[in-house]
Amino acid sequence: MEDEIVAEGVQIIWVIEQINFTTAGLYEHCAEFNESVSGSTAGWCVGDGETQPEDGVFDNSPFSDRRGFDILVDRSTMEVVLTTNHGTTNGNENISGDELLEQIRTFTSP
Repeated sequence: MEDEIVAEGVQIIWVIEQINFTTAGLYEHCAEFNESVSGSTAGWCVGDGETQPEDGVFDNSPFSDRRGFDILVDRSTMEVVLTTNHGTTNGNENISGDELLEQIRTFTSP
């Protein structure tokens, strides 16, 4: 779905939160994961173990709740306009790539 997302004028930023319970995610881990698992070639990679002012900013955020998440931020206001979460626990939206693209198009259409 990355080509369709980028075509909507959205920049993808991948954040690897952590590798396991004892290893924080680094930029290199993000790039390795994207190449080996998701096959992604678009976007920027960020390691949550390297965020400032302290590591773990994304993993400890209300968006994450220690699981995967998607956020859409308006570039002009830096306001978060969409959040979704996904994972194996109950209560996650677990939206598909198609559903995320639909949400993006709703926000980005004139």
